[in-house]
Amino acid sequence: MLNRTLLYLKRKKGKTFTLFALLFLISAFVTTSLALMHTMNEVSTLMRITLGGQIEIRQEHWSTERVMESQESPTDTLTKANLEQMMAISGVHSYVTRNSGHVSGLSFIEGFEWGELDDVGTLHGVNDSELLSDFSNETLSLVVGRHITPEDENKVMISQALALENNLEIGNKIELIPANVSSNDVEDSVADDKTSIQAEIVGIFTENEAQPIGFQSTALLMVNQIFSDHFLLHHLGLTNLREYESATFYAYDPADLPRIVAEIGQLEGVDWDIFHIQYNDFNYMRISEDLQTIQNLILILLIGIGVVSIVILTLILILRMRGRVHEVGILLSVGIGQNQILGGFLLEITMIAMVAFIFSFFITSVLLVPFLNQELFTDLPMMDEVGQYDFQSMPLAIYLVVFVLILFVVLLAAFISTRLTIRLKPKQILSKMS
Repeated sequence: MLNRTLLYLKRKKGKTFTLFALLFLISAFVTTSLALMHTMNEVSTLMRITLGGQIEIRQEHWSTERVMESQESPTDTLTKANLEQMMAISGVHSYVTRNSGHVSGLSFIEGFEWGELDDVGTLHGVNDSELLSDFSNETLSLVVGRHITPEDENKVMISQALALENNLEIGNKIELIPANVSSNDVEDSVADDKTSIQAEIVGIFTENEAQPIGFQSTALLMVNQIFSDHFLLHHLGLTNLREYESATFYAYDPADLPRIVAEIGQLEGVDWDIFHIQYNDFNYMRISEDLQTIQNLILILLIGIGVVSIVILTLILILRMRGRVHEVGILLSVGIGQNQILGGFLLEITMIAMVAFIFSFFITSVLLVPFLNQELFTDLPMMDEVGQYDFQSMPLAIYLVVFVLILFVVLLAAFISTRLTIRLKPKQILSKMS
C-alpha cells in the first residue's frame, strides 16, 4: 500500500502539487490568524500589567483642597488593620497612604493672598512617595536624591523652586513648625513651648509643567508641597500614628478593578458611610476596546477562512476521487479490499498534509508572523503605553493542535468522497464509466 501510494504521488505530480498548495495555504492562513490572536492577547496582557490600576479610598466629605483649607481632623481614619485586610485581596500589590497638615518655618513661594493659607506650606505624610500618582503620571519628577520610603523618619522631599528660594540642597536639615489654620491667620500650634522638628532633605522634585500661580493660595501651590514620612507628621502633632486620611491601592490588572473594589467594599471595620472608593483604570477600557476590535476582526477572518477552506477542500477531494473511479474499479477487480483502497487514499492525503503543514509552519513562524507582528502592532498608538516589546512566538503545541484539526477535516472529507465510490462493485463502476 505504501509503495503504491508513493508511486501515485510521484506519477501524478500536478495533482499532488495542487492538493499540497491548497493544504499549505489553508494551514498558513489558519496558523497566521491564530498567531496574530496570540500576539494580541500577549500585548493586551502586557499592556494591562504595564498600565496597572489604581483604587483610591478617601473620606466622602474630604478632599485635598479641603484639608488644605481647614485644619479640622477627620473623625474617622483608616487603620493599619484595614490596610492589611485590603492588601490580602487577590490582585493588589502595593499601596500608599497619605496624611496632610500645614507647616511653617520656610520661606514659601508667595501665592494669591488667601488669609489663613498665606505663609504656610502643606506637608504630606506618605509611606512611599514613588507610588504617588503625581510621580507615576509624570506631573512631578524627582530631580536629585531619592523618594520617601517606609523606613524613613523625619525625612522630606521639597520642590526645586522651594530649595532655590531657601538656598537648600540634599542633606540639609530644615526646621518645620506645625501650624494651625484659623479663620483669620496662621499661628504656631505649639507656640507656648516653641516645639519644632528638624527634618532632613532627601529628595528634590520639580513640576514637569509649571503650575500658574493665578488665584492659588500659598499653601495650595505645588511648589510649596512637602512630602515626608508619617513619623514626621506624628512628631509635629498633626496626625496619629498608623491612622490615615486616605489610601491608594495599586492592582496588577486594571480589568480586575471592579472585582477588587467590590471586595474592599464588603470588608468590615471601615465606615463606608464616610469613606468613598473610586478607581482609575488609566484609560485601559478605551484601549481594551481597540484591542477587542482588532481581535474580533482577526476572529472573523479566521472563521471565514476556515469555512471557505473546508468547502473548497471538500469539493476538490470529491472531484479528485471522481477522477480516480477507473483506478478504483481496477483495484477492486484484482481483489484488493475496500479497506486497503481507502487506507491508501487516506495515506496519500496524510503524507501531502504533513509536508504542507511542515512548510507552512516554517514559513509562518519564521517569516510571515514576525513580519506581520511588526507591521500591524508596533506602530499602534496603544503600543506607546507598552514601549519596546519583543513579540513572542505562538507555542508549538498550538501549531500541533491546528495540524491535527486540519488533518481530521481533510481525512473526513477524503473518507466520505472515497467511501461513495468504493462501495460500488467493479461492474457498477465500469458501467458508470461507459
